[in-house]
Amino acid sequence: MAPPGTAFPGRAWCPGISRISFQGCCVTERFLADDAATEALGEALARITPPGGTWLLRGELGAGKTTWTRGFLRGLGGDPDDVASPTYAVLHRYGLPEGRLFHLDLYRPGPEGAWALGLEEAIEPGDRLVVEWAGQDGPWPSDWVAGLTLSAEGGGRRAEWTLPGEGKA
Repeated sequence: MAPPGTAFPGRAWCPGISRISFQGCCVTERFLADDAATEALGEALARITPPGGTWLLRGELGAGKTTWTRGFLRGLGGDPDDVASPTYAVLHRYGLPEGRLFHLDLYRPGPEGAWALGLEEAIEPGDRLVVEWAGQDGPWPSDWVAGLTLSAEGGGRRAEWTLPGEGKA
């Protein structure tokens, strides 16, 4: 890893986080040693997600997508104990101090299935969306669409994410 301030001038450097640039796209990656680190990342990324923002989550079964979502909900002021995997319910809705969080799992219905569930009519301006097993193509209700991939690595997991304006989510 490059020393602070050398690899990415103008960007803060954090131990354990590296940024890789290729073809105009920036991917931020981090090793997460355990579930607590995965939740902490979700909480931190929630704080930079604007009202109406969407996160597309990718990763194998058990990769930590729902664990990350617990932290994300905490970062938005919700109760992380409310979060359950949406695999069987397909959609969970959580109330927040400001707006709501919709947590979808598109493993079974596929990307088009979100709209068959009536999601388009249910979402209001300011609601945030976390979509597990999402493809890159929407139609997502926001222009602010970020992507996160979680994968097993050693005794923990690797998180790689892109934010809007840093390349395709």
